[in-house]
Amino acid sequence: MKESRYNVWVESRNTAYVFNGFSGALLRVSCEDREALAKFVSDEKTACSTELLAYLAGGGMLIPEGIEELDLLRRRYSASRHNTSHFALTIVTSLGCNFACPYCFEVKYPSIINEEVQGAVIGILQDKLPALSSFGVTWFGGEPLLGLEPLVRLSETFLCMCSEAGVEYDAALVTNGYLLSEATCTRLKQCKVRQVQISLDGPPEIHDRMRPLVSGKGSFWKIVENLHYAVEHFEVSVRINADKNNFPHAERMLKILSDEGFAGKLLVDPGQIVAIDDGVNSPSVGYGSCCFTSKEFAEAERQFASLVARYGFGGPQLPRPTAAPCTAVRANELVVGSEGELYKCWDSVGNHLEVVGDIRDYRNPMGRLQKWLKYDPFEDAECRNCIALPVCMGGCAHHAMAPPLYENRCSTFRHIHREQVLAYVEAAECRSADEAAPRDDPKVSNEKPVRPV
Repeated sequence: MKESRYNVWVESRNTAYVFNGFSGALLRVSCEDREALAKFVSDEKTACSTELLAYLAGGGMLIPEGIEELDLLRRRYSASRHNTSHFALTIVTSLGCNFACPYCFEVKYPSIINEEVQGAVIGILQDKLPALSSFGVTWFGGEPLLGLEPLVRLSETFLCMCSEAGVEYDAALVTNGYLLSEATCTRLKQCKVRQVQISLDGPPEIHDRMRPLVSGKGSFWKIVENLHYAVEHFEVSVRINADKNNFPHAERMLKILSDEGFAGKLLVDPGQIVAIDDGVNSPSVGYGSCCFTSKEFAEAERQFASLVARYGFGGPQLPRPTAAPCTAVRANELVVGSEGELYKCWDSVGNHLEVVGDIRDYRNPMGRLQKWLKYDPFEDAECRNCIALPVCMGGCAHHAMAPPLYENRCSTFRHIHREQVLAYVEAAECRSADEAAPRDDPKVSNEKPVRPV
């Protein structure tokens, strides 16, 4: 037996914990058992509890000598990339936007998805349905709620088609939140939208500078008003798009949300602003000077996890094992632009240089599609040797293939894996103490059992 290369060991309160990125399991062992295990792994003639060995093997922390985890990860990645039982579309109902964010990566212009393109979208789903067990939609923009009417019409058709075919349906929305009124929330709920992501980039004066209306007016308090409606209908995540200038003000935003009564009703997560220059004149081209590096953002994210826990908007989390991580590298997923143009990556929306085809002739994609479907993180030596590979799988393919963005391809777990596991463990221990739970009460990620000490 040998230790998995994806084990992360930490100690807290004189107890050892090990998280395995390949399986997602977190197990607790005594420090004495950890020492015994280390001796056993270095010399199998050393005695070690069979119960301990079986438990660690069950969690993926111990594997047979002949197993090569990289080969298993390659198979996991390939199976996910070529999965034909699930189909997903990101649909841009409007490439226009009512905001003028200075870091936006899109070249936006007024454009609402028309009936011809809607018909082609329905046609591709009709073609795919016989082989599907599930179909997922993400409504995207520009600002997708500027195209609310076609969003509703398409949703109604999707729901009917999936119901008749016995195919599971799921929908999410990425919106700036300004148009998310009570009436709109009701309509979206009827369309089976389940998850909504909304951005708030700081307290009012900071957010309104970073996410103003096209008119220049602020948007913060209107979004907060609409959040009160949204949390009654959806799973809501608030994203703070973070750079070096606004991140120091993040706590004030959390306090406002707490004072508004949102604690326990939504999650707040940071997102790294990356200055993208893909050869078109998007606003983000000139935004690089205040952006975090990958390592800097990892530290900011670690600090933010403590803040959101304090205010009731989440807390330290462990990453989940993944396979092909996003639409860009999955063969059976596409991004549909408002005029019917096809992309593979969300970052490409509005960029004519990255169009890979047309929804009206989707069976005949351009050669540009192949750069996405041939992208292979296992060809990258850093990825192959990285502790974060099972939970990242190469991260952002767009960033990986663009030399100026290469270092931003990674998940933050690469940089702060021990700190992240320890933070999760310490938070779990605090919850146990607060609940007066027994010491061996299970406290793990991904519903894996913890070995009692």
